[in-house]
Amino acid sequence: MPTLTIPDRLRRSPRPPATPDVAPPRGFEYSKAPSARAAKWTRIGWRFLVILGVLLLAVLVIQNIKANNRAATAPSTAAVNPDAARTAAATFTGDYLSHDPLAAPSAGQDVLRRDLAPGADPARMSFAGIGYLFADVVIPGAVTPVDASHAVVTVQARVTIGMPGNADAATPTSTTTAPPAPGRAANATALPAGYQVVAAEWLSLSVPVVQTDSGVLVDVNGPVFSADPPAAPTSVMETDSAATEATTGWVKTLFTSYALGSTSGAYLSAPGVNLAGLSGGVAVTDIQSWSLSDPSPDGLRRGAAKVGWTVTGADLTTSQTYSVTTTTSDNRWYATALGASTTPPSS
Repeated sequence: MPTLTIPDRLRRSPRPPATPDVAPPRGFEYSKAPSARAAKWTRIGWRFLVILGVLLLAVLVIQNIKANNRAATAPSTAAVNPDAARTAAATFTGDYLSHDPLAAPSAGQDVLRRDLAPGADPARMSFAGIGYLFADVVIPGAVTPVDASHAVVTVQARVTIGMPGNADAATPTSTTTAPPAPGRAANATALPAGYQVVAAEWLSLSVPVVQTDSGVLVDVNGPVFSADPPAAPTSVMETDSAATEATTGWVKTLFTSYALGSTSGAYLSAPGVNLAGLSGGVAVTDIQSWSLSDPSPDGLRRGAAKVGWTVTGADLTTSQTYSVTTTTSDNRWYATALGASTTPPSS
């Protein structure tokens, strides 16, 4: 029986087995899926998250650095307690403006030393002379901060001034000398025998105070007669010898005019600056020292003047150290501020 042979070209290839359905990948397995597109977008997503995290971290670091720099360079918000400043200034003023000519000079100086910062010289601040002085009313006013540890207090004081009725009354004797009142200098005894009241007047003072470890005390340079806002705080600056010499006469004229009243009419203060002055309550005896600095970047110069004063109508003298801020225009010198002098802050 013949055999049927089928040519190879007509033979049918066997069908491959069916591929089972596979569930699509989910979650993190998607990144391991064989899809090239899925893997690409996954890598892009992770890179974006990493870069975003690095940028956020850098921003936080930069912000912290800027905040620390601002905190380091910002001026301190701390200041001398105003109530403590007023108390210190008023207490000191009561003793400062009390002078018993028949008492030993050291008695008043010892009392002043209690309220002065270390390094101050009460002997320089004390009054001298045969006049009698007593502060019966002391009113502390505005407190102007200078820096974190310094301030200036405005004080108004009414004083009683006495003078001997004859020359013998000014000589301590067993019959004229009354026993000293206990306690502070302001705890004054009655008017000494042979003395009479010659005036009662108001005096304006600026009292610089400083915060110390033991509390708020009057600063080393002491108070000054002044009815004006304190001068700008000063720092240690080089002295200009030529400018100091050129303004020696000008500064005496300035304080002489200031003692009498306003300085604006005498063209001694800068335009727009009117220093009220002292209305004749005291008079200049001399300028004991004067120095003027080199000009600062703002064009102003800072001066320090030690002024000798005498109380008008009485034999009472003292000296005070002032801070004076000056400017110049058209070869003329002008004061822009005048007041109490504070010690430079420690670095």
